[in-house]
Amino acid sequence: MGLFRRRHETLNEQLLREAGIDPAQVLGDTQPRPAPFEPPKSVLSVMGLPHDLRLGPKEWDAAVTVTAPGLAGDRVEFATIPNGDVIVSEETGDADLSPLADAVESKVSPPYRAVATRQDGDLWAVGAKRIEVAQIPFPDGDKLEFSRNGDDQELRVDGEPSDVAVPPELERLGERASSAFLVEAERIDGDLWEVRVTAL
Repeated sequence: MGLFRRRHETLNEQLLREAGIDPAQVLGDTQPRPAPFEPPKSVLSVMGLPHDLRLGPKEWDAAVTVTAPGLAGDRVEFATIPNGDVIVSEETGDADLSPLADAVESKVSPPYRAVATRQDGDLWAVGAKRIEVAQIPFPDGDKLEFSRNGDDQELRVDGEPSDVAVPPELERLGERASSAFLVEAERIDGDLWEVRVTAL
């Protein structure tokens, strides 16, 4: 049930209304008009970070600013795996990213994926999203999609249908969520994959 709140009349408005005169026509609109609704500006957009990650999540679990001297370029993407190792997917040069990872980990623990953008000089903004990581021995491709719905199932490798044996790890991940599911995996490094499971 919605809340209805009545506006209180002034004495002049009450007398005019009782005389059969519309107070708004005589007095004008005595109530200030509310400002048009404007959604709040995202802290991340102000900091120059995208609203979503490359892999789909719409919100960040942590957003920080940090001073990190010595980094080249204007953007860095990296993932931190459960043991704390940092796997870089985009960087100019090969500087130490520890200041970025340390700042993020004051808010969120590994594993996570992070995007950092230079703000001004050595000041960087970093957004991080928690991820699920699985070990999947699969030598080919960098992206896997495995779906099952009833008797129908399909494995796609880098977007193309594949008839190779489905890694049992993908089946276990999907079955944990539902009998009908989609498992998406993107290689982080070697046999380590970032995985997302959706029940269908």
